[in-house]
Parts: sequence; structure tokens; C-alpha cells
Amino acid sequence: MALRETKTKLGKVVAWEFRRAVMNKGFVIMTVLLPALIGLVILIYGLAEGRGASSVPSESLPPFLIAVFLALILFVGAFISGVIVFYGVLKEKASRVVELVLSSVSAKDMMAGKIIGLGLAGLIQAIVWAVLAYFAARRFLPITLAGLSPMQLVTYPLYFVFGYLLVATLYATAASTMKDVHSGGVQGMVGLIVYLPMVFLKILVEHPELPWVRAAGFFPPFTPSVMMIRMAVTEVAWWEVALSLALLAGTVFLLTRFAAKVFEVGILMYGKSATLREIWRWGLRSSRG
Repeated sequence: MALRETKTKLGKVVAWEFRRAVMNKGFVIMTVLLPALIGLVILIYGLAEGRGASSVPSESLPPFLIAVFLALILFVGAFISGVIVFYGVLKEKASRVVELVLSSVSAKDMMAGKIIGLGLAGLIQAIVWAVLAYFAARRFLPITLAGLSPMQLVTYPLYFVFGYLLVATLYATAASTMKDVHSGGVQGMVGLIVYLPMVFLKILVEHPELPWVRAAGFFPPFTPSVMMIRMAVTEVAWWEVALSLALLAGTVFLLTRFAAKVFEVGILMYGKSATLREIWRWGLRSSRG
């Protein structure tokens, strides 16, 4: 009975956060109106140029470009979704609404509901962008998914989803420990974590077998981008893929539990931002159940 009640509460939080996100004016503009406008422009351009494909190069593009494209979509999508989570938590904290919510929903359910609900909305947005960008690019470039191996077709969505959840959890945790949006500190550096592999893109593509590059593939914040690119430019052993996914999924699970404990304390703290030592202590404390 208790488990069923917990699932019901979690489901309600997920549904509430998802509805609130998709009904947001900014979400509608970025996910529906803007892609529709871009698609219309591409369609008009295509009709004006004619249906011939003579202007499109016949030589296929390198497969790693698809991995880079997906990694960039992951970064942009996760960043935007994470920012939505970030500002949502800060707004609730400033208005004290969260104090009323926590009287009927546990911090764990509230944290998980926010991540899943807003994550679903963000994933829908990212998928719309990815599909539009893919078909738009095909109009001008010889891009095809046929160059992806079966392992890539199976694992890329997993890396994408787990990477998305990881970033959203980090943003929610950071927001719950900050005084306000203008606060500085290490919390403000969360957005740089998933982007860091892009700084070393040239090395990832040209030297995917370097020891530190391979090691980065097992470090969860960098796993999605590094492994997608490595799998596109070199042959990666199945055990490396399996281990990286297991570590990434395990990290998301443990981080969510850690974040819920931090959230429960930090969301009710006002007047100052938490230090790293405080965040660590809150996350390791015994749960209140």
C-alpha cells in the first residue's frame, strides 16, 4: 500500500511538472512554432530550387559527424532543460511554495518528479530539433543513418537519455543549494560539465585510443559525448560500452538519491548558498524515510 501511494504521488508530480513545462509559452515557441517556421522556410527553398539533388555531394560524410551532432543536441537540450529545472526550483524556493508541497510529498518524490517530468518535456524538444535538423541537413548534405552500426543505433539513445537525466539532476541539486539566481560559487559551473568534451573534440576524433580519452569515457559526466564520438571513429570493445552504460546508469540512480537528500535540506535554507562541504554532508546523511 505504501509503495502504491508513493508511486501515485510520484506520478502526480511528474504529470504536474510535465504539463507545466509543455504549456509554457517559451516551450511552445521553441518546440513547435520555431521548428515549424524553419521547416517552412526549408520547404519553400526546396521548391524554389527544384526537386533535383544534383547540388548535393554524392560522397557520404564521415560517420563521426552524426555522433558530434547528437552530442551537440545533447548539450543544447540538456542545458535548456537543466536551466528550466534550475529556475523552477529557485522560483519555488523564493516563493516558499515548496514548504507546502513538502508537507504532502517527500523530497525524493519531488526531486524525481521534477527530473522525470521536465526531462520528458526536454527530450521531446530535443527530438523535435534533432529530427528537423536531420531532414534539413539532408537537403544540403549526404547525411544518412545507414552509416551507424547496430550497436550505435541501440546505445546512442541510452547515452542520450542517461546523459540528459544526469545533467537535469545536477541542475536541480545546484538550484536547491543556492541563495538566488545571482549567487556564484561552484553551483554555477554545472553547465560546463557536459560541454567540456566538446573543447577536446579534435583530440577525441583524431586520437580516440589515448589512455586518458578512454578513461574519460568511464567518467559519467563525460560518458555520453566521449563514447558516442569514440564509437563513431574507432572500434570500441563491447565490454567498454557495457561498462560505461552501467556506470552512467548507476551514477544517475545514486546521484538522484544523493540529490534528494541535499534537496530536502537545501530547499528550506535561506539567506546563503551552501558550500561544497555542506552539500556533501547533506547528501551522505541518513534519509528521513
